[in-house]
Amino acid sequence: MIRRFAAITLALSCLVAAQPAAAHPHVFIDNRVTFVFDGGKVTALRLHWVFDEIFSDSLLGQFDADGDGTFDKLESGAVGEGVLPNLQMFNYFTYIWIDGKQLDPIKPTDFIASADDARMVTFQMKVPLPQPVDPRTAAVAAEIYDREYYVQVDLAQQDPVLLENADGVPCSTMVRDDTESAYFGGVIIPQEISLQCRQ
Repeated sequence: MIRRFAAITLALSCLVAAQPAAAHPHVFIDNRVTFVFDGGKVTALRLHWVFDEIFSDSLLGQFDADGDGTFDKLESGAVGEGVLPNLQMFNYFTYIWIDGKQLDPIKPTDFIASADDARMVTFQMKVPLPQPVDPRTAAVAAEIYDREYYVQVDLAQQDPVLLENADGVPCSTMVRDDTESAYFGGVIIPQEISLQCRQ
């Protein structure tokens, strides 16, 4: 467990030290999920993670080489090179199901790290599906969370789930508590995000 925590902290740029398994989460993420459509079919999910103030400061301290409070293209690339290979061990905290079958493995693309004027760090990445999925005939669902609760991932309060290029597609989104997948001793319940589409 401690080895896994050390790997997660390395993946997310070095929290100071491993903590006991029963500790509260150490990193907090506000998560926004976008279903990306093309030709009426879902082709990818876009993830938008905003980190808490303390961890944002840690990321900037490690990767903001010129100290200007944000990441330029080279610095963003360095963040990706440092973070993504290690996050891969934990499936990027991202689980996607098509008709109840989990996609594994996934491989994010288009990674961008940025920071706003308040020095809050954001990761954006795209998770392409292996092939386009028609959500009117196949169920599409996703959950984003750390199963051992070292990182707490919550849906953003504003616009937590979005649709992109979905004009004319008869779909809406639904968020439900996935009690069947409760973790951390059954105390924490992940939220399942799914598409609800008319034929």
